[in-house]
Amino acid sequence: MTNSNDKPLSRRNWLGKVTAASIGTGLLAVTPRAFGAGVSRMPEGEDKNSGTRVYNIGDYGAKGDGKTLDTTAVQAAIDACNKDMGGTVLVPAGVFVIGTVEMKSNVTLHVSAGATLLGTADGKQYHAAGAIPLQGDSTLEDGNVGLIFAVNADNFTIEGAGTIDGQGAQFRHPVNNKHLPSPAGLSSHERPYHLLFYRCKNISVNNVFLKDSAYHSVRVVQCSYAKFEGLHIHGRVIYNNDGFHFISSQYVHINNCDVQSQDDACALFGSCKFITISNSSFSTRWSVFRFGGGIAENITVSNCVMNEVFGCPVKMRCGPDSRFENISFSDIIMKDVTGPISIGLGPDRHRNGKTKEPPGIVRNI
Repeated sequence: MTNSNDKPLSRRNWLGKVTAASIGTGLLAVTPRAFGAGVSRMPEGEDKNSGTRVYNIGDYGAKGDGKTLDTTAVQAAIDACNKDMGGTVLVPAGVFVIGTVEMKSNVTLHVSAGATLLGTADGKQYHAAGAIPLQGDSTLEDGNVGLIFAVNADNFTIEGAGTIDGQGAQFRHPVNNKHLPSPAGLSSHERPYHLLFYRCKNISVNNVFLKDSAYHSVRVVQCSYAKFEGLHIHGRVIYNNDGFHFISSQYVHINNCDVQSQDDACALFGSCKFITISNSSFSTRWSVFRFGGGIAENITVSNCVMNEVFGCPVKMRCGPDSRFENISFSDIIMKDVTGPISIGLGPDRHRNGKTKEPPGIVRNI
């Protein structure tokens, strides 16, 4: 594109001239209708803040005086948040006594610094999550009661610098007399876990202090894409005070957590896969990493400290039809521990010596 008086045009200059000319001639004209084609517009009256609101439980009647039962108010705030396409349920400073509460999709439960969700000592305020089966996978028979539970929920978070206190001592039998009821009136598998999640996806639990659970602190069943960051778990008030207890879950990541437990600090039962555990410390009266049943594979534990462990830091029991494979432990410090590593294939023979079932498979550990 030249003439006798002009120098040759660069490609950029040529495009600029063609575009300017075309707008006037309609060659590259774009009508408002064409430009908007396929782009969804918010209908008139649609709430632009859906999914972003803050729902203060105080606005739903929560007292936070450490005496009033605030379960209904907390649940109402969660339900409203979920109905409005999500947002943040705010627990302000105060002590809020609750029984069983259900977490739902797209909700962030923010427990503020200075706030405590206190599990009531009244056992009648807890109820089982009927949708969580008590059989069909490893350790499901342990129960399905949670202080905070979720079933088939996605994209939810529990966070904040506050405390979730399970008052575990209230679920303990009187000393030396297991025939008497606990102060809460519940025992064994009726006791509530701090957090109980079943078949959920995209879970985050960050920074909260999980104190004195009546049972396991964090129990995660058949879930995927779960992150646990910056948690302090302390539970040494009752038997079966597990820290983390995972059942057939995958894509789970634990980082920067501190666990002091009475029982297994981090149990992985059933078929757990694609798990990373890093930069954390563990102390327990029993085992730290406890594997049992199913297929456990593609798991790494790195840069962790195990201190004062009195029941074997790494304990694997691979029974018949089970396989443990591609599990790595690196940069681990063990201090004041007993029986550091125990790997067993489980029973594979009758007492008379005849083969009962083929043993499990353990390789690349």
